[in-house]
Amino acid sequence: MNKQFNAPAMILVTAIALLGVGCGNNKMTVAESTAAVVDSGGGTGYIPTSPDGSTGSGSGTGNVSYSNEGTFTPVSINEMNNYVGTRPMNNPTDFKLKVQLSDVGSGKYAGTVTLSYTDSGVRYTGTFSAGTGKNASYSGLKDNNTLEAEYNRFFTSGGKTVFSGFFQDQWGGVVLVVDNVISQGDAQGGTIVTGSLYYKNFAQSYATQSPYRKCWFIYDGPYNCRSGSVINKSAVIPNDGYKKLGTFSGISKTAAFQ
Repeated sequence: MNKQFNAPAMILVTAIALLGVGCGNNKMTVAESTAAVVDSGGGTGYIPTSPDGSTGSGSGTGNVSYSNEGTFTPVSINEMNNYVGTRPMNNPTDFKLKVQLSDVGSGKYAGTVTLSYTDSGVRYTGTFSAGTGKNASYSGLKDNNTLEAEYNRFFTSGGKTVFSGFFQDQWGGVVLVVDNVISQGDAQGGTIVTGSLYYKNFAQSYATQSPYRKCWFIYDGPYNCRSGSVINKSAVIPNDGYKKLGTFSGISKTAAFQ
């Protein structure tokens, strides 16, 4: 994942060779090293609990500000370290997930998912994307002229309206899952979505990543981030090697899905 945007030249092949680490292990710059909370004494620190779904400074139903950014709660310190890869964080706080998507046709949503936090006074941010256009058409490639956001849509599962979709950065893929849509019942007609973020880092490789396809259209090799359950909408949770990174709450459906 792009947790390391500000690490000079870390993404060069020579630097990768020197590091000798696997996929997602070069993610520790001012980008999105959304890692664990580990104190200086080697013990585990505090990961914040998830709020009740309300957003903004207001309490109750009177003064709520609806936003496409909500609180993100990591599932565990170990999982965040696996996601980041290179080093534990000192004392990360203020985890946020921002969802900025738009309908590009037939209820398919393209845009960005941004995960961020603050550690030692520095804000780390990483952005995962699904483009608004279609796959380029080339002989020998699959899914020609298919929407890049083809699999990013709402559907019904277990009698509930849910969402799943793929997004990617340089280091791997994530699946955004909305598993609950909550009506706030206020005069503004606000609807809040809650859910989870799953990740699948790319395997270590010196092979060049295709500039023509996102990872969910790559069927084999180190840059494959496909998930049958996301593609077929057979389940809300992604399969095929994805791991749960954390949960989010307090995101306005109207603000996030336009």
